[in-house]
Parts: sequence; C-alpha cells; structure tokens
Amino acid sequence: MYIPTWLIIGVIILGIYYFTKLKKQNPNSNNMPNIFKQNFSYKLDIHIEPNWHKLYKKLYGPKSEKEFEKIFEEKHKKMEKDDSFSLWGRRYYFTEYYDSASGLTTRFQRVLCQNGKQYFYPIDEFGDRGYVFDSDSGLNSPIDENDKKREHREKLSVEIGEDFIRNDIWDKHIGGPKESWDYEKENYIFSFPLYEVFNFLFALGQRFHDTERNTIVKWPDHIEKKFEEAGIEYEKIFEFEPTLFDIEKHDKDFFEQIGRPKISSSSSDRFQSTDLKDKNDTYYGVELKIFRPGENDRIGEFPPRIK
Repeated sequence: MYIPTWLIIGVIILGIYYFTKLKKQNPNSNNMPNIFKQNFSYKLDIHIEPNWHKLYKKLYGPKSEKEFEKIFEEKHKKMEKDDSFSLWGRRYYFTEYYDSASGLTTRFQRVLCQNGKQYFYPIDEFGDRGYVFDSDSGLNSPIDENDKKREHREKLSVEIGEDFIRNDIWDKHIGGPKESWDYEKENYIFSFPLYEVFNFLFALGQRFHDTERNTIVKWPDHIEKKFEEAGIEYEKIFEFEPTLFDIEKHDKDFFEQIGRPKISSSSSDRFQSTDLKDKNDTYYGVELKIFRPGENDRIGEFPPRIK
C-alpha cells in the first residue's frame, strides 16, 4: 500500500504539535521532583540547643541523683576555662541556601561555645561530634582501662546532625565514626521529622505567597503524629489569640492534602512565640524563606526615580 510522503510528514508534524501542547498544559508529566520544577530558591535555618545537663545524665545512667551530681561536679571542675574540645554548652545554627537557577546548594554552620567563642564556616554536611566532656575521651582515659569501663565511656560520645542527636558514635572495630545503618533506635537521644516539616513549609509557601514564615498554630496531622512518636512538644505562647489564615476557605483540596494545618495570618515575634522541644529539653527551631524571581527590595526601577 502506497502512503504519500506528504501525509507521513503531516502526521509527524501534527504529533509534535500535540505533544508540545500537552507538555505545556501538564508540567508535571515527567518524573522530576516537583521542587526542581519551581523557579523558587530558598533559605533554610535550623537551630539546635541541647540541654547538656539532662543529656549527659541520660547518657551516664547514674544509680542515684546524688551520684550524678557528684560525677557532674567533678567533670565540670576538670573543664578548662578556655575548653574548646568539650561539646558542653554548644549551640548550633545551620543555614542552607538553594539556588534554583543553577541548582547549587550551599551550607553554613555557626557554633556558639560555652567559653564565649563562636565559629562560622561553610560545610558539606551539618553536624558536630565528640564528647560532652573531653575528659571522657580516649586520650584522657587510663592505660589499664578495662573493657567494661571503656564501653561505658564510649557511650558518652555524641554526634549532632541537622535532625538528630545520637550517642555511642565510634565503631568498635575500625575506631572511626559509625555509619548511619550501624545505629540502634536507642542510640537516638533526639530526632526531628525535618523532611516532613520542610516539605510542608515549602508546599505552603508555594501555594500561598510568603506564608511559609507564618506562625504555625496547629501542625498537619501527620507531622503531629511524628512529633508524638519522637516525644516532641510544641509550645505556643500568644499575647492574644492570633488571627488565622483560612487555608480551607482558599483551597479546600490543598488543605486536606497537607494535613489540615492552622497558621496565623502573619508572623510576629512581638506578640507570639513558639518552641519545639523534647522531653530532655532539647530546643529545636526551623525556618524557611522562599525567594521568588523579581522579589528584591534593594533592586528598584530603572531608570531610578529621583525623590
């Protein structure tokens, strides 16, 4: 059967036309993650402030309160005034920038120490590790230390990540840090559902302009469940009842899909404050700021108007 060349060419052109049109109408047609489809950059701020006294007590596992206070006093006395090795008293601030134009992600870490010093530097991965008190490290242990004492001492080692605090961090066979899969559930002293929280805030900010920074009055159902599993409390202190932004009224389907949250119509530290903390009083903060093309207060009109 003979098919004219012009008919074949016409079918091909028509197919290309409809395929292009369909792809424009459905930007989610491929499997690329949605975050990379959006022309939005962001800044993610994370703050972790451990209660080192309670954390060390949990790790040490004293037989009595009196025993712990005696041990704690001895450890504290051994600390030098300018101690820069002990984790005791450290507070952590992690900042991540994502540039949607280039796909570049940059991370910075700021550590505030008990001796008044602070360190700020670029990193590939957030975190810190060591001993709450440096006097517990292997360098300060006796040569004739037996296995039982060594195992107990090594359980006092701690690693802080962007969404966790875990202990017993050294591999007994190779001596270096353990891999993530080597940890047991009981090693996690603190854990936070950062993945779920970030994706909720990002989805919220994409759907409703600038709402990712509004005060959360009620977290989505699935995140509240994660908080409960991790023993995290969400403390809210309002000088007066905040005005709510009615997500359900503006987009009922979106409201149901993200877990029926409640947010204020704005964010103001003057009238309201919120804290996330666990049962050991480790405080955790997370803030997201989405940057959109053309939104920069420093960039004015061109040519500029003379006031």
